[in-house]
Amino acid sequence: MKKHLIALAMLPSVMLTVANAQAAETTAELKVQGSIDIPTCTVAAPDNGVYDLGKLSSSLVSASATTSLASMTKTWSVTCDSQTYLSITSTDNRAATASQTAPNLTNFGLGYINGTGKIGYYTVSMRNGFVDGVARSIYYGAKGSSTLTAAPAGIGYFLGSTNRYGWSDTNAVPVAGRVFTADMRIIPVLASTATMNGPVTDSSMIDGSMTINFSFAI
Repeated sequence: MKKHLIALAMLPSVMLTVANAQAAETTAELKVQGSIDIPTCTVAAPDNGVYDLGKLSSSLVSASATTSLASMTKTWSVTCDSQTYLSITSTDNRAATASQTAPNLTNFGLGYINGTGKIGYYTVSMRNGFVDGVARSIYYGAKGSSTLTAAPAGIGYFLGSTNRYGWSDTNAVPVAGRVFTADMRIIPVLASTATMNGPVTDSSMIDGSMTINFSFAI
């Protein structure tokens, strides 16, 4: 019992000591630093973005029907120095030469032949999206619209000049990351000799060209 009373009697002295210690204050500064910058991203296009069809025989060209050629797939990647959302749009640099038009402008021109004849067109599908090594869906939406639609993982969409595309979850919510990859598959289609303004009588260059615009957002 006495020990207990002694302990209680000492308590004010202890509290006084603490109070005296608190009387001498020191301060320290807490800082929150950083910066908000536009991400710097590098696009890696295999073979500098060239899909080389090689030398095609004129015998492939039908007199009255189109001819689909073998598809070609290459994996494109974009690496950024900070977390960002990434979307793309496309512009056909040979739009007037597409032998057939399609909704959302998904057919891209291959150039002229025999004067104003049209060689054909090609399509580009974006699929097998990954963000930082994780499989993601590819989404699309009309330019200027907030409504997006996502394809199942591993499936994609044909690029069209009226839409924008990007990486998202399965609910079409865009996903941010540093490293984005996707397969870009082209399918070339040759027009008929009727559309080409006659048969192929001389060597002609296939001249498809599109610009892919990458947009970054923090």
